[in-house]
Amino acid sequence: MLRCKQASYLASKKLDQKLTSWEQFNFKLHTMMCGVCRRYAADIKKLRDVMQKMEQADALLTSKPAQLSEQSRKRIKQAMDKALH
Repeated sequence: MLRCKQASYLASKKLDQKLTSWEQFNFKLHTMMCGVCRRYAADIKKLRDVMQKMEQADALLTSKPAQLSEQSRKRIKQAMDKALH
């Protein structure tokens, strides 16, 4: 049977690639008996899903260049001119 260290490695590996049948069997067997590893596997999967959603949201936000209104540009220029003089 796997040790927790090996199971945590497989939990991480499982996120990036398909496990072999033997790895799947051993991982499943271990997580059936080890609640800590079962929870760890679920947590890192959730974390990965959240990070992927954040990456997608970031891509949407940065796909359009930020543009200031003319009024904002003038206000910033005036503040900079005032600070420099």
